[in-house]
Amino acid sequence: MSYAVTWSDQFAGGGGACEGLEQVPGTAVAQAGNHAAHCVATYMANHPGVRVHLADLSQVVPSAWPRTHALWSSPECTFHTVAQGRKRMQGEFVDGLFSTNGTDETAIRSRATMHCVPRFAEYHQYLAIVVENVVEARWWGPEHNRGAGFDAWLAQMRVWGYHHRVLYMNSAHSAAYGRAAHTSRDRMYVVFWHESVGRTPDFDKWCRPTVFCERHGSVQALQAFKFTDSCSPQRPWGKYGAKRQYTWRCPHRACAAVSLEPLALRPVAEILDHAQPGPRIGDRFLDPRRARTWHKIQDGHRVYEGAPFIAELRGGGSTHRSTAQPLSTLTAGGNHHMWVSGRAPDVRDRFARLVTIEERKQAMGFPSAYELVATAEKQADRDKQLISMIGMAVTPNIARDLGSMVSEFITGEDIEPVALAA
Repeated sequence: MSYAVTWSDQFAGGGGACEGLEQVPGTAVAQAGNHAAHCVATYMANHPGVRVHLADLSQVVPSAWPRTHALWSSPECTFHTVAQGRKRMQGEFVDGLFSTNGTDETAIRSRATMHCVPRFAEYHQYLAIVVENVVEARWWGPEHNRGAGFDAWLAQMRVWGYHHRVLYMNSAHSAAYGRAAHTSRDRMYVVFWHESVGRTPDFDKWCRPTVFCERHGSVQALQAFKFTDSCSPQRPWGKYGAKRQYTWRCPHRACAAVSLEPLALRPVAEILDHAQPGPRIGDRFLDPRRARTWHKIQDGHRVYEGAPFIAELRGGGSTHRSTAQPLSTLTAGGNHHMWVSGRAPDVRDRFARLVTIEERKQAMGFPSAYELVATAEKQADRDKQLISMIGMAVTPNIARDLGSMVSEFITGEDIEPVALAA
């Protein structure tokens, strides 16, 4: 079978990008590569038609990969991100894309970086490229000149004929060609397109979620960036939220001051296994060593007046949220989401448990049938592998929507978005 658009998938993890890209008609992923054996095994189990390369991609010669129309790349963010409350600058990370302690096979194969993108682009001259990373990657560079490394990287891509646009998107909002994920996940997506094609991707069509305005009904929202030390409408950057860098607004000027939530938002309650509520809170969570968890459970019980909620066990200001909202961001560093269910006036008579690996997978937008493969021998290590792989994955819905935009750009044939009702 011939395909209108073929992709290569770098730093492919367990196949999240492929899962989304191949939902686009006429699209196929031909080649993928990653440095972790359990990720490669997961990718192959779910996408047997893709040639998957287990390798440190910084050591792979671009000519070893087949020619494809487009490239998806999710390189390791070694240069500037936030982990466990600490900023990490250039060169400090040595623990790998999926590893949390630097002791397993993923650490050995974790030397590939953003520089693989221009290296492969120079040889293959892809018509389009999407690079996914944490939003802090925008500030790649030395501490005295934040962002200079990123700007130089963009300039290098321009040398090889690429224009670009930097997008800041949340997986809970992306529903242009299907449904959104059940989790909030802010990421930066740098979309490159080659000047030889002679047109520009239709970003407005694919990257503006539908919102409901009291005056104008269902409209495609505008991204409204705030004035902060790190961003402005003229220099956009950041994450979604009232206390963060941007919100969504009605495009009509008369309504421009009102923040609106995308209609795509999906409640995490949809993917929780209600047949498994967990143990009674009074039997398990009154241990003094769990004082912080107990405090969050009590506070959530008060705030939501006995309704189900998710207690967020991370630090950094995380507290709790209703199960009527998407899950907060899933990370590679552990399981930090506790579901509190059951109705009782005394919180000790309610139930609580951590969100399961299966539920985390579905919250990210993977189908229930998606197989996760671990290579560790001990069950605890296997769970850590799978939690890490899910936490570092590309949400398929983002790849699906950006893949639709790229397919339309490359082929010149319109793809009709999916309409969302108010």
